[in-house]
Amino acid sequence: MTWRVVVQGQTYETNPEELKQWVREGRVLPTDQVFQPGLGWSAAAQIPELQGWFPPGATTLLAPGMEGGMSASPYAAPSYPPPAAAPYAPQADPYTPAYGQVGSYGYSPMLAAMPASPAGLGQRFIGSFVDGVLSVLCALPGIFLYMSAIAAGAREGAEVPAGQAAGGYILIYLGVIGYGLLCAYMTSTSGASPGKKVAGTVVLREDGQYLSFGMAILREVLKNVFSNICFLLNLWLLFDPARQQLYDKVVRANVYAR
Repeated sequence: MTWRVVVQGQTYETNPEELKQWVREGRVLPTDQVFQPGLGWSAAAQIPELQGWFPPGATTLLAPGMEGGMSASPYAAPSYPPPAAAPYAPQADPYTPAYGQVGSYGYSPMLAAMPASPAGLGQRFIGSFVDGVLSVLCALPGIFLYMSAIAAGAREGAEVPAGQAAGGYILIYLGVIGYGLLCAYMTSTSGASPGKKVAGTVVLREDGQYLSFGMAILREVLKNVFSNICFLLNLWLLFDPARQQLYDKVVRANVYAR
């Protein structure tokens, strides 16, 4: 089960046991925000699994309004009790070793921050155009085989070789499907297909995380289905307040500018 923690503006993915280790090392403070799957965001000192690793009275260090979750200023540095009153006394700046070197101490970085707004139309067009070109390139062997069958039939004045033509069709579909699966895999692991990487965009769920591989595949399938039903459906985002495509609404995600 993946948890998330915000440390000095950086968001990291981890699990409860590793998070306890970070608390013991003083790299996660009572006021740092932690996201628990199914429960949402709350201050670290308010999470039962972590409370035993903070000094006594750590929950009283929370700023007013933080007891129930996010506050207007969740990163304010707390004032720890005097060393004599607490067996746990973190160094003055517990983040110094890892600051600027994300991952060097075992952190698994997810995203530095949730993007501010959906990607612009220009960026989305560039991403789709590049992915479209690459998809056609993957289908080129099949296109070449099929066209060769057409040319052979024309030269001989006979019917087009059915086997060769069918093989070309199959290769075309395999190329397109293969590239679609690659896009889905990259979307689930990095948030962006090759085209989106070129355009500088990323696909994220509503909670700021990447889509699962299954949901990324569903997104690719729906994108192609909607485009084949009616190309004008691609203009949906022009009238949508959140600038989402219909297939993004189904998977509860959107495309953001990095």
